[in-house]
Amino acid sequence: MKQIITGLLLTLCIVTSSFAQDEELQKKNLPDTILSPIRVLEMPEPFDGQKALQQLFPGKYYNLSSGDYNNELISWECKSCETQYLLDVNEADRYEFPYKEGVATRLLKVISYTDSSGTKYKMLTFNHSWYDPDGAQTSRFTGGTLGLAKFVLTGGKWVMKFYQPAIGAYGAFSRCPEPEPMLIGHDQYAFMLKMQNGGGGGPFSTHLFLIAGTGGEYKEVFAAYNVGRTEGPWEEPNATWDVKYSIPESGKRFFRDIIVTMKGEYLANDIEGLPEEVQAPAKATGKKKGHFTLTKRYVFKWGKGYQAAPGSKAILD
Repeated sequence: MKQIITGLLLTLCIVTSSFAQDEELQKKNLPDTILSPIRVLEMPEPFDGQKALQQLFPGKYYNLSSGDYNNELISWECKSCETQYLLDVNEADRYEFPYKEGVATRLLKVISYTDSSGTKYKMLTFNHSWYDPDGAQTSRFTGGTLGLAKFVLTGGKWVMKFYQPAIGAYGAFSRCPEPEPMLIGHDQYAFMLKMQNGGGGGPFSTHLFLIAGTGGEYKEVFAAYNVGRTEGPWEEPNATWDVKYSIPESGKRFFRDIIVTMKGEYLANDIEGLPEEVQAPAKATGKKKGHFTLTKRYVFKWGKGYQAAPGSKAILD
């Protein structure tokens, strides 16, 4: 757990660092067509994610990388774009996109996968944060706006078949977690986001979100909050637990069940910090501490997304 906290603190140091610039980063005003879902783009083989991103957002490109620190970004604004109102999972209110201050767009990850027919895909995932004159990413409780573009290998070229430049904001310090591909049905891929956040020094809580295509768009179809927790900075220890998740094969053609398993330690002095299903049995043991396992199944309901199935019970020892 201490390694996790150290890693988060190191991340804080990195993302809030700004490299000395002779001048402030400039922004390029782009036309509103950059957000059009019907844009056309072809990229040569082999696929280059950074070059594809620069084609989608032809703003001012900067490479502020140094040593092991990577910071490539595209700085832009769009004065004629229609405002979208998106949700940041850290906040109750929606926010405006594109950001009025300007936008910094960075490559997150290129995800490669192949369907049962042998067709090859590249999912370009990217992160938007608000413009910073030094190229920094800040604000612990602000997520990064996730966007994606789906390419298919056709005739030796990568052809963009789907484009959704902004979905919503996840993560911390204006950076969305890297999406993890998950096979949730027959040739149906979705993307899991695992984020951690919390006050300075911890404890940090883990939350899971699944982004999937449904109804002609990619959107959040699953959310599980507080499925993990790290140690805090206090002298008196707090309850901690880790999480693992899986989507086992089944007879369901689409949107298979999600299994979330939490394992950790409960403490008598931190009962209220535990998952709800663990609190009562942990208190009933009368022990100062012990271990627990909690497995929850989530089932997809059309029109509602994934819902927790009833009957989850914690196992304590």
